[in-house]
Amino acid sequence: MRRASFTLLACALGLNAGAQDPVTARAKAWLDTLTSPGFHGRGYVNDGDLIASEWIAGKFRQFGLKPVKQDFFESFQFNVNCFPDSVRARIDGLSLVPGAEFILDPESGSASGEYVLVHVHPADFQGPERRSMTMGVLTGKAACVHWPSTANADSTRMFKQWERELMDHCPVVKPVKKLTWGVATDARVHPLVEVVEGAVTDSSSRIILRVRNELRSRRTARNVLGMVKGKSKKWMVIGAHYDHLGRMGPDALFPGANDNASGTAMLLSLAEHFARKGNAPRHNLLFVAFAGEEAGLIGSEWCAVDRPIEWNRVTMMVNLDILGTGDDGITVVNATAQPKAFDQLVAINGSKGYLKQVKPRGPACNSDHCPFVQRGVPAIYIYTLGGVAHYHDVHDRAETLPLTEFGDLHALLRDFIQGWK
Repeated sequence: MRRASFTLLACALGLNAGAQDPVTARAKAWLDTLTSPGFHGRGYVNDGDLIASEWIAGKFRQFGLKPVKQDFFESFQFNVNCFPDSVRARIDGLSLVPGAEFILDPESGSASGEYVLVHVHPADFQGPERRSMTMGVLTGKAACVHWPSTANADSTRMFKQWERELMDHCPVVKPVKKLTWGVATDARVHPLVEVVEGAVTDSSSRIILRVRNELRSRRTARNVLGMVKGKSKKWMVIGAHYDHLGRMGPDALFPGANDNASGTAMLLSLAEHFARKGNAPRHNLLFVAFAGEEAGLIGSEWCAVDRPIEWNRVTMMVNLDILGTGDDGITVVNATAQPKAFDQLVAINGSKGYLKQVKPRGPACNSDHCPFVQRGVPAIYIYTLGGVAHYHDVHDRAETLPLTEFGDLHALLRDFIQGWK
């Protein structure tokens, strides 16, 4: 692998063998900035996403990219539910740490006060009479739900539906194995508080809550677009979402290092490379840093509808999301629908020995490539495998993200983009 060659070269030059290659070191600096407290998790409390978009546009300008529109921004609006104030949860006298020991369901409403906990099980929703009785008992109290573990999708949907019904009636508490947060575009009347297992038991009797949500209507967000002129009239689109979950009050920051400051750093690294004199690409390149991905692919959907360029001139869209490891190689989503692109990646990797493996996966509408695929644009989505697995939690931090194969993946993508016909 190229990393071994870099280590030998570093030793020969008397450098620290553990040092990162220049591409990775530069990306690490960008990662540190994007995940810093001043960017507020690139979410909607304190306008972290807008701060990030301004910073990315500045990088595009610095590299020499040209705007597609009047400036580098493509603005759109959507509703988003936020928690701007400190959130508090205290069960039977024990205060829980926001982010580490509890989170709020993204659709949570507001609640303030002390509530008696009523423990609810699936049997309490069986039949209209039992359900009505349960709701009556819960009036003025809080429901602590105990659902059995299941991999059955129908059961999971049913439990989710019950939770939504309860959130419109009273505060809800739910023990979970892992705290995984998100973004919502709607809000219920009351909050649902997910707590780590052990923080609430069958004998827990009371909870004190202080939660205030703000459903912000038609809040403006911005994709950041920049282009590099190529030698042909065709286009490639290179995309990565820069938004993340932001803050749950001032006390819980979700930095989003792997998801997706890592992909944003790769986008910037490729943009800087191809904008450099002497590195003109074969095709025109449109670099897009998407907003609103965590809220439901809203930014990429807007871009696909807005059509900043003619999609019938795009030969490939490459989506970069979760690129912070690579110990076990990469997965290429939509590989079976785009065999030429996948085979070319495999061939380059086989020739240069960049990564452990290039693994195929079928179509999946799980990131920003999806709106383009739905409109007939050829697209693939690449993510790394192995290493740390923090996801949508407060532990996805820059200092614990190794960027193990960032330099090698950059080289693979660089070669792929330059050689794509």
